[in-house]
Amino acid sequence: MLIAIPSEAPGGLDAAVAAHFGHCQAFTLVEINKDQIGDVTVLANGGHEHGGCMAPVHLLKEQNVEALLAGGMGARPLSGFAQVGIHVHSTAGAETVRDAVQLFVDGKAPAFDQNQTCGGGGGGCGGHGHDHGHEHGHEQGHDHGHHHHAPVEREPIEGKIDVREGRIIAFHYKLTEKGGAELDSSEGAEPLRYLHGHGNIVPGLEKAMVGLEVGDNKIVEVVASEAYGERDDSQVMEVPLAELPPNPVVGAVLHARQPDGKVVGLTVVEVGDTTARLDLNHPLAGKDLVFDVTIAKIEKATEEEIVHGHPH
Repeated sequence: MLIAIPSEAPGGLDAAVAAHFGHCQAFTLVEINKDQIGDVTVLANGGHEHGGCMAPVHLLKEQNVEALLAGGMGARPLSGFAQVGIHVHSTAGAETVRDAVQLFVDGKAPAFDQNQTCGGGGGGCGGHGHDHGHEHGHEQGHDHGHHHHAPVEREPIEGKIDVREGRIIAFHYKLTEKGGAELDSSEGAEPLRYLHGHGNIVPGLEKAMVGLEVGDNKIVEVVASEAYGERDDSQVMEVPLAELPPNPVVGAVLHARQPDGKVVGLTVVEVGDTTARLDLNHPLAGKDLVFDVTIAKIEKATEEEIVHGHPH
């Protein structure tokens, strides 16, 4: 059977287990055959960048994953996994993917039920009782074994309640390629949340949302340079297989940490006998996009959220 474990970059058996499955940097996919560890691949997690709480559910279902090992989860995604036939088990405090897999093989990774979800069954988007809403995998400083969080106390907004810097914005959206098909949508899921003015969403969309109020709807066309950048063919590189995780497959996304500490994703576009070609471009690079957005809620950010640069 194929199991998935939310992982910190770069993924793989020796990677740390990510505390928050919805915003992990990658999923490590492990094939289990007769209680033995088989093929291991790494799959990038799009998180909530273009989808609601159900985005990771659909992502893993498309890979034919049969079980997920996670440290904590909200009621909505747990229900979603149940609907698509993916069983969810606890990582039981395991620190590495390898340890989590071994616990599962040994029958020591208990199954989740609704009473164990974060917030007692009311967990929000992102797998915990609060939605972190940040779009670049910044999950830091959280206790793997603690999943209940007090609600964030917010001061009321004085004056006009509109989109501006220092406010937490929740919005529904539909994303399409300009002149093309729909790429993603928050339909049927929680709205996407972000801290305005901190680069949590693509620049062109963030600029266009300034001044909108709750209930406002806007169609926003974002050119590639203001979305995920222009495509750069020089960013496709050939790498020896010996430097990659075992058994890379075309379409898989690997993660690497650059000298400046930034984690980047590389899509496998070709696998040869001794090398593989990896594409550093974002999958939506070079594409002009159209966002259909509706503002659902506007709140004042706390000082801690502003310091951290994302919603709590």
